[in-house]
Amino acid sequence: MSSFNLKGFARVALAAGLTLSLSACFRPLHGPTASGRSLQTELASIEVPERKWPGALANTGHYLRSELIYALNGSGSDTPKRYRLNLALSQSQSSPVVDSQIGTASSVIVGGTLTYTLTSLDGSTVITQGTATSTTSYDRFPQRFANIRAGRDAEIRLAKTLAEQVRTRLSATLATRT
Repeated sequence: MSSFNLKGFARVALAAGLTLSLSACFRPLHGPTASGRSLQTELASIEVPERKWPGALANTGHYLRSELIYALNGSGSDTPKRYRLNLALSQSQSSPVVDSQIGTASSVIVGGTLTYTLTSLDGSTVITQGTATSTTSYDRFPQRFANIRAGRDAEIRLAKTLAEQVRTRLSATLATRT
């Protein structure tokens, strides 16, 4: 015979009640924003101004801006701009493994730190700011062109990763902004 287990039923009811109450807190990231506009429209209204990067950051800075423009407004729609995204980038390279016979590095780790600030278009109000970091690596080869190309590919991968992080953080901020 089975008897009614009140403690077991209470646990199930409590778990169901908590699940139901917490489900009201969930808001899909790509649903309508708190302001009522679509998230894609909000992201497309971010201006990423062109910037003159120092020589060592010229390639990565160029790719970073291009990736951000595509990530924020991949549709290419001509949305009126409401925000400006200011960027500051730093990059480092380290060679953790050196071939002792010929004295050259066999791999390179490229690290990047991107500090961003999203402001109103006139710059009077800071909406959000933050820092994104990432690393990528590449192997070095005896051929010079292969090293140059591998280094550039690493810079492109770094720019894509940083742009993706910034887009995700901006999406979270703009989705909850009224």
